[in-house]
Formats: sequence, structure tokens, C-alpha cells
Amino acid sequence: MELNYLKTVCFEKRVLINHINLIEIIMIVIIIQLYLPQFHLLDLKGGSGEVIGYPTILGIVNNSLSIDDYPENMDILIEMPEFETELRLMGKLNWNNHILYPKDASSYIIPENEVVTWYAENTVLTDDALLWKHNGSAVVFNYQTDDNLFNYPQDGDMWQNPDYYLANGGIGDCEDFSVAFASILEAKGISAEVVGVTLINDRLHWVVRYYFNDQINYADINRNNVIILQNSNPTIDEEWVVIDIDGIHPIK
Repeated sequence: MELNYLKTVCFEKRVLINHINLIEIIMIVIIIQLYLPQFHLLDLKGGSGEVIGYPTILGIVNNSLSIDDYPENMDILIEMPEFETELRLMGKLNWNNHILYPKDASSYIIPENEVVTWYAENTVLTDDALLWKHNGSAVVFNYQTDDNLFNYPQDGDMWQNPDYYLANGGIGDCEDFSVAFASILEAKGISAEVVGVTLINDRLHWVVRYYFNDQINYADINRNNVIILQNSNPTIDEEWVVIDIDGIHPIK
């Protein structure tokens, strides 16, 4: 009887010890994950990677971000603050040289806006793209027509103010991208202008022209991605109007 009792007590103690050891191991893993996230033993946050509030600045080599020494940063996402923005209603419109734009179009270039400056502070411009500082990936802008976004707006066009456009995923058409990209460049101290053009396929379009690394650059969004061209944009047939932070300059 006593022997059976002793066996039972010993077994229960071993089970208790095993449970304690398992709890200790779990606690160690959690602590490591929380304070040393590069180990990635557990994906406590889920998704494609860890969300951080501030960027990990990478080195710039030959005017490009060097990520070879920081491969773990490629899956890191940056958390954008919750900015309060509203879609700005368009005022009076102007038809000039076949291009439709608001008469106050230059007021859409807003480098001092808090959303724009956040983008400017957390990105780096290279010869090829606008990149996030924390992981070297390209800033994504998504082309979407006004008809789809705003259900066929009354004037046939809608200019999104850059803060609204950027805070809502960078989704819009060519003029939305252009005024936002120009605003970001101006916030970086790079003079930029938004140019209304006719393309070689007769389509009206807006692009950004700026001077960077001793050459003229064009930032152009199409229905797939953003293209940065040096010295010339071969798809442009004719320029009609230039909009910069100082005003509107029709080309006759």
C-alpha cells in the first residue's frame, strides 16, 4: 500500500515538474520574441512581418539603398500614423490647351503638409525609384480611374489632394499621383513641376518633371506601375501646361 502511494506521489511530482519546465520554455520563447524579434521564433503579430513605428535607416551605396547586410528588414512593414484627411472639393475648372485642371491647381502641391512630410522623411529618392528607408522596397502607387473611385464624377475629373491620396493608399489616376509625388519631392528640397501633356497615342496625361543628380527626370504613372525616366520621356508628344508650387504656366 505504501509502495503504491509513493509511486503515485513520485509520478505526480514528475508530471508537475514537466509542466513547470514547459511553461518556463514557453515564457522564454515569448520574451525572446518580444525583445529580440529578429529571431522570429513565434510570429506573434501575424501577417508578412513585424510592424515598426520608426524606420531602420539603411546605408546608401551608389545612390541606391544597400540591403545586403540587412536581409531581415525586407519583411518589415512601417506603421503609418493615423492622419485625419478629407477629400478636397474641386473649385472652378479651367480648360487650357486641351488640358482640364482646377484654376487653383498649384495649391495642390503641399510640401509642408504633415502626411507629405512623413512620406518625405521615411523615403529616399534614387535614380530609379522612390524607396522606403526601412527596407529598401519601392513606394507603391496604384492606378485607378476617377470613374471607378468616385463613380463618374460630375465634371468628368477629380483631383485628390496629396494628403488624402497618400493617407488612403496612394490610389488614383495620373494627376493624383503627380501632385502627390511633386509634393514629396518639394518636401525633400527637390524642385518639381507637374506637366500636362499629350502622349504619342493622343491620350492626355500628367507627369512630374524634376532635376535630380545633374539630369532631368520624369516620374510617370501608368496602369501598372511608376516609371522614372532620365533626360526625356519618349511617350510625350506635346506639353500644354506646367504647374508648380508658384503657379500655373500654360505653354503656347
